[in-house]
Amino acid sequence: MADGSKNQANIIAVMGASGSGKSAWIKQQLRAGKPRGLLVWDPQDEFDEFGRPVSNMRELVQAVKDAPADGYRLVYKPGMAFSTYGGKFDVFCQLAYMAQGGCVVVDELGDVTEPSRAPDGWSILSRKGRHQGITLFGAAQRPANIDKDFIGNASLVHCSRLSYENDIKVMANSLGVPQQEIRDMRADETTGDFDWIERAQKTGAVRRGKLTF
Repeated sequence: MADGSKNQANIIAVMGASGSGKSAWIKQQLRAGKPRGLLVWDPQDEFDEFGRPVSNMRELVQAVKDAPADGYRLVYKPGMAFSTYGGKFDVFCQLAYMAQGGCVVVDELGDVTEPSRAPDGWSILSRKGRHQGITLFGAAQRPANIDKDFIGNASLVHCSRLSYENDIKVMANSLGVPQQEIRDMRADETTGDFDWIERAQKTGAVRRGKLTF
């Protein structure tokens, strides 16, 4: 399971439109896994329940350095100035990689990566993090618009409803399922239907289900 626990070293791509249940699914994995160390990149203020909010990068670095033996749970808020995200995100990823072990959550990957561009820190974290014992959740609304290598490098790809054809094509290819199956996925708050499909990259096994609350 993609539970974010300290003995799981996984790279997990979590894709889905706004309101599709992707953040709720990640939160379920964190609650189940209870990772010893947790760092969250949280531009949308989604993950406050999981750790101490920090908005100053120096404070974040110091908090990781001074972390007690039983670990740390820190939720970093990059602020409202998108022009500063690039540098902040690079440092965040370097810090997460150097901390080793534990769990890292990056929300809204589309804010900080593009298909042809990704900060060096992110490239190292997403490609080599599992060898450091890191479990990494990377979430995005538009999989066609993020670091093109991330989904391919993931050990698990989890997908919920998508809104755009380009994204549907990308995820159908990544999951190895027909495009129409992606189009037909539901995310309905009224009925409580939140469909998902996921693929374990190592085995190629594909699972389907509904998010339960």
